[in-house]
Amino acid sequence: MGTKTFYVYDHENQAVHDAYAMLTANILISNDQKPLKTICISSCSPEEGKTSLAIGVAISMAQSGWRVLLVDADMRKPAAAKRMNQGLNVGLSNYLMGDVELTDALSETNIRNFTYFSCGNAHPNPIELLCSTNFKILMANVRNAYDIVIFDTPALMSVGDGAVVASNVDAALLVVRMGSTTLKCLKRVKVQLEDSNVQILGVVLNRVKKRDYKKYFGSYNYFFNAKRFYNNIAPPQNAAKL
Repeated sequence: MGTKTFYVYDHENQAVHDAYAMLTANILISNDQKPLKTICISSCSPEEGKTSLAIGVAISMAQSGWRVLLVDADMRKPAAAKRMNQGLNVGLSNYLMGDVELTDALSETNIRNFTYFSCGNAHPNPIELLCSTNFKILMANVRNAYDIVIFDTPALMSVGDGAVVASNVDAALLVVRMGSTTLKCLKRVKVQLEDSNVQILGVVLNRVKKRDYKKYFGSYNYFFNAKRFYNNIAPPQNAAKL
C-alpha cells in the first residue's frame, strides 16, 4: 500500500473536536442497536462540507480504536483536483475496472487504524462501475477487513452515483449546510433514499457559525484556546529548571 500523510482539522478547536466525537458516539450507538458496517455520507448539493465531515468522522472513529476505511466514491473528478488524492495514481475506479488489486489501491495514513481508498482516475461512466460485479466483491471484502467503511459520495441532487452507493450500504448520513440547503431539496433527497430502501441515520447541520453554536454550548466554553492560555501564563519564580 502507498503512504499518505495529511491533517484534517485543528485539534485546538475544541468545538470541532467535540462535535466529531459526539457524532461518532451517536453512530456507534446506532451500531449497537443494529450492526452497521458500511455507511455513506452525502448531501443534497455540492459544497456542503460532506467530504470534510467524512474525513473528520473517519479520524474520530479510528482514534476510538475502530479499523476504518474511507472510500472516495466520487469518480467524476480527477484525483489531482482533490485534497487527499494528490499524489495517488490509482484508486477505486482502477480497481473496479480490474486494472489493480485492492491492496495496491489502498493507502495508509498518519492516523492509526485509518486507511484511505482514493477515487482513482476520472471515469466517464461511474454508475456503470458502481453497478458492476467488482463493486459487489469490493463490498464483501471490505466488510470483512474493517470495522467501519465510510463512503464519501457525490451530491445526491447532482448525479445518480450517490444513490447507487447508498443502496449498497447499511445506512446513509446526510450533510446539510446552514443557510444554504433548502428544506425542499432535503425532502426530495429523503424521498429518493427511502424509495431505494436506504436507512437514513440522520442529518448533520454543517458550517454552523460560532456565535450560533455558542448559544447552545456557551456554558461549556468550547472555544477556549488552551495553547494561548498556557503561553500567557508566566512560570512561578521559584520553578525549577528542567
